[in-house]
Amino acid sequence: MPRPHREIPSQRLAVSRSQAPAAPPKPHRSVWWAVGITAVGWALLAYPVALLAILSFIFMTGSADTGVTGSAIALGVTGAVFTLAMVAFPLLLGLAVKARRRALWFAAIVTGALSVAACIYLTVEWLIPLS
Repeated sequence: MPRPHREIPSQRLAVSRSQAPAAPPKPHRSVWWAVGITAVGWALLAYPVALLAILSFIFMTGSADTGVTGSAIALGVTGAVFTLAMVAFPLLLGLAVKARRRALWFAAIVTGALSVAACIYLTVEWLIPLS
């Protein structure tokens, strides 16, 4: 005799009801972790952000005696993108530490890599010229 419909397990369920439930997710950290990491990061990156923003503005507007070229505009826009990455990095890192989400960690790593590249560029090209 066939089983009643209510006793047939659904094939749409991800896991069977007879299995033990998964481990509960880890709790979020305190919001003060995010605030502290963001404040320290912004304090450390304040000078490079200001310097790169000023350089980007100078590149994009040009000087009084020279015209603005396409490469200068591209360099200015690239500098602005790197400036925004340096502003966003501490906040994203603080949120990633607090919330423990993979997407936040990915965004923090990408903006962190852009921030490190911008700091290396500023150091090598403008602060300590090697040539």
